[in-house]
Amino acid sequence: MRILIGGQDEVAFRLVESLMHEHQVTLICDEETAQQGRVTRMDAQVVVGSPTATQVLRRAGVAEAQLFVGCSAEDERNLVACVAAKRLGAARSVCFLLRPDVRMGGEDGTLLAESLGIDEVVLPAHQLAEEILRIVAVPGALDVEVFAGGRVHLLRSAVQEGARLTAGPLKVVGLPPGVVLVMARRGDQALIPKGDTVFRPGDKLTAMGTMAGINHLLTRYLRADRFERESQEAIVVGGGGVGLAVAKGLEDAGWDVKVIETDRARCERLSGVLRGLVLHGDGADPDLLEQEQVPEASVLVAVTRSDETNLLVSLLAKSLGVKRIITRADSLPNERLFERVGIDVVRSARGAAVRAVLAHLGARRQELLAELEHGEAEVLELALPEDLPEIPLARMKTGLQGIIGAILRQGRVLIPRGGDAVRGGDRILVFCMREEEDAARAFFLKGLKDLAGAGDAGAGARG
Repeated sequence: MRILIGGQDEVAFRLVESLMHEHQVTLICDEETAQQGRVTRMDAQVVVGSPTATQVLRRAGVAEAQLFVGCSAEDERNLVACVAAKRLGAARSVCFLLRPDVRMGGEDGTLLAESLGIDEVVLPAHQLAEEILRIVAVPGALDVEVFAGGRVHLLRSAVQEGARLTAGPLKVVGLPPGVVLVMARRGDQALIPKGDTVFRPGDKLTAMGTMAGINHLLTRYLRADRFERESQEAIVVGGGGVGLAVAKGLEDAGWDVKVIETDRARCERLSGVLRGLVLHGDGADPDLLEQEQVPEASVLVAVTRSDETNLLVSLLAKSLGVKRIITRADSLPNERLFERVGIDVVRSARGAAVRAVLAHLGARRQELLAELEHGEAEVLELALPEDLPEIPLARMKTGLQGIIGAILRQGRVLIPRGGDAVRGGDRILVFCMREEEDAARAFFLKGLKDLAGAGDAGAGARG
């Protein structure tokens, strides 16, 4: 696919880097950006100029483009660029609206897109708020995804001190029905859970399963017996577009919410929208945090527009004993750094928006259901060949190349156990590391046939 991307910041760079190995990508940016080392190392064409200029778009080959993405830091520029690209022949256009005060849901974005002839509008603040609300809704979760119309859930969570899962090897402790452990992380080390694996407090596990199975895993296996139920009290630091959406979503779900915002005029606007207390102050002020009894909150969400401020707020909250912290970090290096220094959950508005675009790109990308671990891991939905004979899971040894988390068969969801098998026509949800994606696809879409053939040949020889 030929894709044009108009932008010159982290969003544009991450899109190019995610797409350039599978597509013919052109980045349209200014001359200063074109000279940056990160850009010169990209396997993509670079066209210098403004994406709103007709001459520049034509030079970039817009008439032959299957997709144009407007993702500069200026909303008006993105809108104009997307409209111009469509009129000059681009088959599809996607427009990013990054301004913090843009407050639209998906329906409003669709109406705007239709009125301008733009195929899709991406609202990073809206996307990020949706991710945060989904995670907050599950106590103790570090990540939450839902697949197959809500019938399959993915959970990432840390093992607590004294949790049942730390009592011995996995084959002895066991797992609740309806759950598959697909990965564990101990510090920077990724582990594939096996029968002899002994988990330690602080290990971060990723599991797939039914809602009942995941809830059972979370409450009976990952938590200590003395675990106290979380209160529904939240502190939101930062009252911009993301902070407002998170606070409103939590209030709608029955939470008591306090918002801390440095801009007095913004506080007044928020007070007219939210039921909870809106405080004019600095969320990085330890005296304010103690005065407002922040340690008693079950969750603190730091979503100002400054990564540095969010980190400082989060570290202060952690030192004060806040049980759970969710932090915004829009720089990719910061996303990883924040987790290394002990922040529970780190999310990016830019990352959320990039994931939204990647999820809709072509048949190959339609199989990508989710990106996890800051893009290092993925969940794919793959359709097995119709003529594939039944193959027991015990015959598969794929390791990090891919682990089957669920089998969708004739309207039913099967969470695989050791004695189960896959067969032709099944759709499988596969967890894999990103660098192993091609190998996972090759194994499940072609290698299984070879494995079945080898099995038949072996049976014939034995006969």
